[in-house]
Amino acid sequence: MSTTTERAGGSGAVGALVGGAAGLAVLAGLYLIIGPWLARFGGAAELAISNTVAGLAIIVLAAVRARTARPQALTWILPVLGAWAAVSPLVLRYGDETAPSAGALTGNIIAGAVVLLAGIALCLRRPATRAR
Repeated sequence: MSTTTERAGGSGAVGALVGGAAGLAVLAGLYLIIGPWLARFGGAAELAISNTVAGLAIIVLAAVRARTARPQALTWILPVLGAWAAVSPLVLRYGDETAPSAGALTGNIIAGAVVLLAGIALCLRRPATRAR
């Protein structure tokens, strides 16, 4: 039977790193979801939709990764989503819409960088092996 510490990413420093990185990714994902209203994205509907979808995926993947000590097969998607969140305001073309505000651009870059770094930490961190 596994303990709560083992389910949450291992023991000691390994568990703290996994939990901290996953927690930061979840917070950044929440920001991406509510960011269009906080940072006044203007008429950039494509960016708001992209942020909502990416934010939901980030929250789910980070929560699943934090729940178990075993690396999940889909953890590599977190850094990709972080990179997308950071560059999406620059990549998406707004057509007839108003470009997002400077706050929206800055928020996306910071949230994307947080998810990118947290995702890399979660991908590289392996649980400590137990002695038998």
